[in-house]
Amino acid sequence: MTSLSLPEFQREIANRMGRGEWPAAAAAAAACRAAWPLDSTGWLLGSFVALLTDQKEAALALVEQRLAATPGDFPCLLQQGECLLALGRRAEALAAADAAVTAAGETPAALDAVGELLIHAGEHRRALEIYTRAIAAAPANRSLLAKRAEVYRFLGDFDLATLDYDAVLAIAPADAEALRKRVELRLQSVEDNSISAMEAALAVAPTDSTDVSALHFGLAKSYEDVGDYAASWRHVSAANRLERARLRFDGRQEEAVIGRIIEAFPEVEEITADSTGESPIFIVGLPRTGTTLVERILGSHSLVHAAGELAALFEAISAVVDRRVPVAPRSSILFAGALGDLDGAEIAREYLARSRARRGERPRFVDKQAANFPYCPLIFRAFPKARIVHLMRHPLAACYAIYKTDFGGAYPYSYDLGELGNYYLGYRRLMGHWHRVLPGRILDLAYEDVVTNHEAMVQRLLEYVGLPFEPACLEFHQNPAPTTTSSSVQVRQPLYDSSLEQWRHYAAELAPLRARLEAGGITVD
Repeated sequence: MTSLSLPEFQREIANRMGRGEWPAAAAAAAACRAAWPLDSTGWLLGSFVALLTDQKEAALALVEQRLAATPGDFPCLLQQGECLLALGRRAEALAAADAAVTAAGETPAALDAVGELLIHAGEHRRALEIYTRAIAAAPANRSLLAKRAEVYRFLGDFDLATLDYDAVLAIAPADAEALRKRVELRLQSVEDNSISAMEAALAVAPTDSTDVSALHFGLAKSYEDVGDYAASWRHVSAANRLERARLRFDGRQEEAVIGRIIEAFPEVEEITADSTGESPIFIVGLPRTGTTLVERILGSHSLVHAAGELAALFEAISAVVDRRVPVAPRSSILFAGALGDLDGAEIAREYLARSRARRGERPRFVDKQAANFPYCPLIFRAFPKARIVHLMRHPLAACYAIYKTDFGGAYPYSYDLGELGNYYLGYRRLMGHWHRVLPGRILDLAYEDVVTNHEAMVQRLLEYVGLPFEPACLEFHQNPAPTTTSSSVQVRQPLYDSSLEQWRHYAAELAPLRARLEAGGITVD
């Protein structure tokens, strides 16, 4: 392998990584370093492989060896920042980002890469400065304008986000993503909307492109805003059909996974001794059920840091499973079956290490990864003093809100009403089981109650998590912290109840879903 050229090494390593052949990819990177020690390729790609295989220290060591010889190597500075962030060394990661900015100069692509690193670090205001600098160097770059618009959205500055999307559309009037995201920033009206522009863009979009579904989602939202519910349903159905056709998803396997998880936790969970001193707050449930709203309420408290949607719990559990099971599970069903025997202390150590950079400096933190609901017993095994808040919503309101949202494939069950109904039944079955094996330990909180009886529900929430009342929690919409979820616009506004009954406009279209839920034992009033 030492006779290979640099491009050949790059292809070899990339191919191995693409096939998940991590030891072979690491070996190829080592051979590249031996053959081409003065080039950054082997060092950088070796670091990528190590980081992707959870060898964070090794990943950092490789890239820092290269930086010792060439301190201004831009790609290596970026990778150093990623490694340090993964290790929870936040201040050093941001210092690496600053060094990368210096190395980037005024090169738009390099500044863009630094901006993405800063967003990953949760440093949205610093990212905004970088994107503004990049746009000054390349004012007609649509990608940079769209990315800055997203940062403005995360920070709650919807007027400036709109101006950036307007700039994109001035360059490319049929830009589907800009059209869709622009209409998400505000309520459309009969007098002021982008329907004609989106319909025109849809007429010329390639039928097999993702632009088509993006425009359908944007039109569905716009027609709903102006009260044309038949047109809205036509477009949201078309968008979901297109997105579902692109995905591989087996709903029957999801049902089997739920069953296996339930089998893994047959008895009431004992309360174990705490070894961490931590009392994290986990918000779980389905998307679009008020999880971001409750996170913003809690994050407005002076003692709480809102950490966002962390991947740390699933990663921690996966790492412990890999160590405990002689042959790593090769399917989600085998993985689920391994959960019941896991040790909470191990999960806690892994979780705290992986979440260190995102937990903030306040005494308490919130993990709003709603998809953690399958792991409730393991949360309490890891953190006996944890609190789990389970958000609920009217079944059809929840399912419709999920169905009309484009999650970019993150929730593959969401694009077909039949599959969505089956998933909802499995989720409710599992949460019912958790209440049996974790009696009195999980707080169910209804989105409708939070909206219509706000102060009482905030009091109940704070009492459950063990925090004193603070008036700021009632004014969650004034919280300046960034939010990156699909609810980023809604949670910047005072509470409103117009979304509670929105699904009723589509009662006829949702009738098969209602029948499926009722046949599964769910009461739909």
